[in-house]
Amino acid sequence: MPVDTLTFALPAVGGLEAGPAGVPGGSFRPVLVTASPESAGSVRFSVPDPAPYYYQYHYRHLAVDWRNLQTGATGRVALRHWQTMNPVEDRYAENLPTSATADTGSGPVVATVTVLRDQWEAPPTVISVIPGVSAILVP
Repeated sequence: MPVDTLTFALPAVGGLEAGPAGVPGGSFRPVLVTASPESAGSVRFSVPDPAPYYYQYHYRHLAVDWRNLQTGATGRVALRHWQTMNPVEDRYAENLPTSATADTGSGPVVATVTVLRDQWEAPPTVISVIPGVSAILVP
């Protein structure tokens, strides 16, 4: 990473975990996503320390929404924040990567990280109580 590159990341904080749908680590577990320049005009978003596998993670994933403050360009990257064992073809979250590159363009880029949980026959719901934030100055 170049010396003059500004970057920071704050973790997203998960919600209340209870009952059979809870995960190890308990309630309000932080999930960190970092941002780093991949090449000119692109950013690599990654989960530096994926959680150990647990069957309830099959229903959870991250949405990283980014915006280039200079150009107004926006986008979304979906990531898995946990280790997988044997991916099953029809499970969306299990087949996501733990890092992905977004073509953001050059300039200051800010990203928010949201923890989502799949629901039966409904769109995923946000379960993070505090969104994570990443920011980077992309060359």
